[in-house]
Amino acid sequence: LGEIPQVNETYNVVGNGNEYGLVIGESTFGGVEALATQPGAIIDYGSLIYLTLQRAKTARGAIETMAQLMDDYGYASSGESISIADASGEVWIMEMIGRGPDWKKGAVWVARRVPDGMVTAHANQARITSFPRDDPETCLFADDVVDVAVHYGLYSEYADPLDFSFSDVYDPVKFTNARFSEARVWSIFSQIADSDGSFQIEYQDYAAGRDLTKRMPLFIQPHTKLSVFD
Repeated sequence: LGEIPQVNETYNVVGNGNEYGLVIGESTFGGVEALATQPGAIIDYGSLIYLTLQRAKTARGAIETMAQLMDDYGYASSGESISIADASGEVWIMEMIGRGPDWKKGAVWVARRVPDGMVTAHANQARITSFPRDDPETCLFADDVVDVAVHYGLYSEYADPLDFSFSDVYDPVKFTNARFSEARVWSIFSQIADSDGSFQIEYQDYAAGRDLTKRMPLFIQPHTKLSVFD
């Protein structure tokens, strides 16, 4: 797609992790098709991940690096959910989608820190809905995340920006998204949320695509401590 200048120092990368213990994974949600095309964009999601692993040491540093790379060189992919974890134990979920053909280069995005002791999951459907604007310790976002939606007619200019939901605007849940994507998150959460099956029952109509209004929480508390064997 193109070339970018080399930085003075890059870090060793093996698979989806680097020498400082930063690990980045992803799943594609696609989202609003009109935003997937961006003239002059030369960084796709795969390149974005590996360029970031070469340049960042921490999860927060990775978020900042990805945002800057996209702003500088454009974002040549559809919507992505990104998992980011570092050696300190910080874990974040970051979701992004391009700014489309007639806005500045790059992507709009929101990143939420996974609270200690809790679990999140994503499977080809955007999961971040509304988000706090005044807590940079746990939530970071592009300044124009609402403005881009208003520009493309995806969100009313008269609506309260604080009610803005990233997923509902940029990747609305449809039957197929619930049945084939969110159902996988439901399966994971159902196995660890409780011992009596109450989570599974509460959200089974959503996972089956029968009730798309009953969204699952972004994070859940496992009923018992998890290990690498779970």
